[in-house]
Amino acid sequence: MRYSLLQLNLQPGVEIFLVILFFILCAVAIFFLVRGIRKDRNRYIAEKYNINELDGAIFTQMLAHAYSIADEDTHFAVMLIRINDEATLRASIGEKQMKRVMSAIKERLIRAIPHGSKLCLYEADQFIVFIPEDLDGLAMTDIATITIKEVTKPITLISRAKINITVNVGFAANNEFSTDAADLLQNVQIALSNSAKEGVNLFSIYSRELAEQQTEEYKQYQEIRRAIAQKQFVLYYQPIYDLSEDRPVAYESLVRWQHPERGILTPDRFLPIMEQTGDVNWLGLWAFEEMLKDFTRYEREHGAQARAAIFSFNLSPKQLMYPHLAEEIRKIYKKYRVPAANICLEIVEFSMFDKVPEVSSNILKLTQMGFKIAVDDFGLEMSSLKLLENINFDWIKLDKKFIEQAQDDFLIGGVVETLVGFSDRKNCKIVAEGVENDVIYNYVKDLKIHYGQG
Repeated sequence: MRYSLLQLNLQPGVEIFLVILFFILCAVAIFFLVRGIRKDRNRYIAEKYNINELDGAIFTQMLAHAYSIADEDTHFAVMLIRINDEATLRASIGEKQMKRVMSAIKERLIRAIPHGSKLCLYEADQFIVFIPEDLDGLAMTDIATITIKEVTKPITLISRAKINITVNVGFAANNEFSTDAADLLQNVQIALSNSAKEGVNLFSIYSRELAEQQTEEYKQYQEIRRAIAQKQFVLYYQPIYDLSEDRPVAYESLVRWQHPERGILTPDRFLPIMEQTGDVNWLGLWAFEEMLKDFTRYEREHGAQARAAIFSFNLSPKQLMYPHLAEEIRKIYKKYRVPAANICLEIVEFSMFDKVPEVSSNILKLTQMGFKIAVDDFGLEMSSLKLLENINFDWIKLDKKFIEQAQDDFLIGGVVETLVGFSDRKNCKIVAEGVENDVIYNYVKDLKIHYGQG
């Protein structure tokens, strides 16, 4: 006699157990099925785009090969995508989280680029795409727009926090402007540099007009990247004197580029381009850490005398607008046993404090860490004068031109005298910049300004 499962007279507990077992087996089967599908999908993607096989060197060789076999009917293009502030973000969230971010970006790029394209992590902060198609300006615009839209969607970290990244995109095609792989790679870099100059989450397509405008800037950009890699940036220090005792009480760190051919270059020769490309964030954090190392050496050499010394460095407006700046500085600071009270952060263009939330937030966090804050290059701006009443600063550094004008202008001289009284009430120091001769020195002392630099 045959019995079906339904005809068996089972105990209720056994029935429930069998049902649960059935669902568990189904869940396990689904898990392995989904995992197999994902493995197959990843294998398909890797084979189709050669993602796991390409690096920057192999990509360059592949591009050179494409030129070697190309005829007049062969068309292709290259798109370069840079992840802005990649180094800062990596330091902020750690390597494990950063791998997740880069993996998410790679998957999004795969969805955005045309079929048959080849994708490669070209540098730590750059992806490059080879597109074997004849693309006109409209097609490049569509691809770049889709790419930016896809890549800049929020990314969820392992901690379930979400971050937003920004990118810039450059596009270039093999045409009369590029005769070999080196030309094409240079052209796409020029396009990328141009898009960064205009802002973030933008793209630029290489053209003859663009080349004429950008060639010099691109060369400078390439030089700066080499300078970073070869550690050509150095710190110099300018003392700030207590004029009543004629002794140094503080030292401002000044970043210089030790160029192998042109000698020592001042920030006006490299800072504007670094601000356009985002490299200024790296420069600022590098300078901060180098300054902490120098203070540690100074303390070792001078003992108790060093405990009263102040070391300062400048934060650019671009840096202050970076949301994670305070946390990045905190991470570096924790590596060194330097009292926060011995470090002063100099802020320029502080009239933006009440206009950009990230700036005021960073300043507040840095103040809470115990760092001193200085207003650098203070001049005759009503917005600046009003802000002094509402924000606590340790130093106010008067601009050299402001001091020179005060000698000849009664009204400006009156403002300086008012500032001296104001500093006494607020318990902050006034520092006169540009004290470079006896006339300025005596004038500053007559105004009862006790500190000078120059």
